[in-house]
Amino acid sequence: MADMGAEKHIFAGLEGVAERAVELRHELHRHPELGYQEVFTSGVVCRELERMGIEHTRGWAGGTGVVGLIRGGLGEGKCVALRADMDALPIVEETGAGYASTIPGVMHACGHDGHMAVLLGAAAILKEQARGLRGTIKLIFQPAEEGGCGAEKLCAEGVLEKPRVDAIFGLHGWPGLKVGMVATRAGPLLASVDGFRIVITGRGGHAASPQDAIDPVLCAAACVTALQSIVSREVSPHDAAVVTVSQIAGGTAFNVIPDRVEMNGTIRALSQERHRSLIESIERICRGVAAGYRCGGAFAYYGPQPVTSNTPALAEFLREPA
Repeated sequence: MADMGAEKHIFAGLEGVAERAVELRHELHRHPELGYQEVFTSGVVCRELERMGIEHTRGWAGGTGVVGLIRGGLGEGKCVALRADMDALPIVEETGAGYASTIPGVMHACGHDGHMAVLLGAAAILKEQARGLRGTIKLIFQPAEEGGCGAEKLCAEGVLEKPRVDAIFGLHGWPGLKVGMVATRAGPLLASVDGFRIVITGRGGHAASPQDAIDPVLCAAACVTALQSIVSREVSPHDAAVVTVSQIAGGTAFNVIPDRVEMNGTIRALSQERHRSLIESIERICRGVAAGYRCGGAFAYYGPQPVTSNTPALAEFLREPA
């Protein structure tokens, strides 16, 4: 897309752009917002795009998504999209940082503030080079990445059309890598994400007379332990999967056996086939355990967000400049 004559200038002024990106990251970090509530956040994004003279539209995906366009000065060509997510998490920040969250119980703990700052910085560089570019760059600021299906809503609203996107790139800050390192791969990169809920039902009673009750707490504990066998005994060591029970709730008093226990968790897989097998295994194991403990079991699933799979040619395309 770029005119080779502009290539030597593309990082001119990068230090100033980076300083501004850090300022924006801190501003966004101080004001985190949950999915579909990113009103302040989208306002900052629009303010910066307007300051740079980049045309944009807001109101996407329920109201908080923002899409910008940088049109190349060399005429029509391919459209490349760059994407960043916007939402924060319901987590209390205890970092003590000077730019820590000012919103109680909400924090940019997954780095989306950094993603937006990086994309705005890239937008500043690309806008400066627009006259030497052919085609269009679409800047996508996506709300509700944390389980809210914001990307799906954007796609349903036509974010990949008018102009039609030929390729799209995103990034994720990864603290496990050395600073300055870029990592990618062809094919599956990030696992699918699915949530599950398991409700174990028994018969409540006095904790001092367990023989008169059917204890769902004991059954739930056995289910959690048994579920760990799925990855260790049903998934090949050459494959990868995750089954995690992350929430358990049941009972209202220390001396009363409850009549139900609810468990919530997540499964991750790198293929649709593995995803289906994990669900089948969870139900098979929990129904069997529940029957053994004279309990009932009910199951619900929400998701999945599909596997993020890189087009091999684009992964290789990224490798050279990286």
